[in-house]
Amino acid sequence: MSKNEIIIIDDNLSGEVIGTTNVGVSPAAMAITSDSKNLYVANSNNYSIDGSDTVTLVDAKNFMPLETIADESFNQPFGLTLSKNEKKLYVLNSNSTTISVINTDTNKVMNVIDGFNGPSAMVITPNGSTGYVINYGAISTRPSGEGNTVSVVDLDNEVITKRIQLHPYGVFPAAPASIAITPNGDSIYVANYVTGNPDTGTVLQISTNTNEIVNEIKGFFGPFSIEIDAKGKNAYITNFGSNNFAPYGTTVSVLNLESNTIKEISTSGIQPSGFAITKDGKYGLVSNYNTLYRDGAPSFTGLTAGQGTVNVIDLATNKLYAKTINVGQAPGAISISPDGTHAFVSNYIGNTISVIKIYQD
Repeated sequence: MSKNEIIIIDDNLSGEVIGTTNVGVSPAAMAITSDSKNLYVANSNNYSIDGSDTVTLVDAKNFMPLETIADESFNQPFGLTLSKNEKKLYVLNSNSTTISVINTDTNKVMNVIDGFNGPSAMVITPNGSTGYVINYGAISTRPSGEGNTVSVVDLDNEVITKRIQLHPYGVFPAAPASIAITPNGDSIYVANYVTGNPDTGTVLQISTNTNEIVNEIKGFFGPFSIEIDAKGKNAYITNFGSNNFAPYGTTVSVLNLESNTIKEISTSGIQPSGFAITKDGKYGLVSNYNTLYRDGAPSFTGLTAGQGTVNVIDLATNKLYAKTINVGQAPGAISISPDGTHAFVSNYIGNTISVIKIYQD
């Protein structure tokens, strides 16, 4: 095979895990610079260990940690987003009301934006001036899983300009779990976990021109991630399932953004969580969290992780390849390097990053 020919081409071939990198506690979202050299990892510290709310900077070429970034403003950092010029890294503190802003030249926090509620993910418009932040919940009046808004942020002045109400009050909270923006930036799509029961999850389309909800698609099962393809035609939503981990999900929904029709793809694992599309747009990678409660005890310390895996989907046919890629414990987010050569998978319980080689040398 030539260097630019993809490995994942049929049932007999799959990506190869070529490295495992130790990072911090409960690694979640990642952000990679456009030169594919620097990988930032949010260590969300779900155990609440003192001093473990950090961001790890990893050499994305050699897969070695370079620096651990710590700041008193960090509070279970779950989401990471680079500014369009990559001079700033936004750290979303999921157990608080803030976003910390890191200067990527110094890797020091330069500002803190307040007024959120359990911020967990952000997308930025193509012009780089506006951010949209989902609020999953953290404060006492709307704790984790009961958030119901998207915050609109003026990134030039680093202030919130509007809060978009999702599900009406008096109904189940939206619990927005993931957000994606169309390639042309005219719409954002928010995947809402709601109760985590079958068919209760929703996807809301919000116009970035009006900041109003223009469409609601129902019928998802504890949606965890949403990813839109480069053409803006399809969105891929992972159906994780119940937050009590029973019943669990086993599918990825393919949402046609023009017709609002949904097709389901069954994975070979349980609790599909992260999703990423290869740079050529041919393949989707989905991580299977595969973690259940031990002895029926619904607490984080009672979790038992099985073998974490990544499935490969042919996006032209929606065909799931038979072989799986074994990664670490409780794999969540997946990020693909801008040069398209590697995929990085954060293993939430394993406290590691798995590196998958997509292209042969």
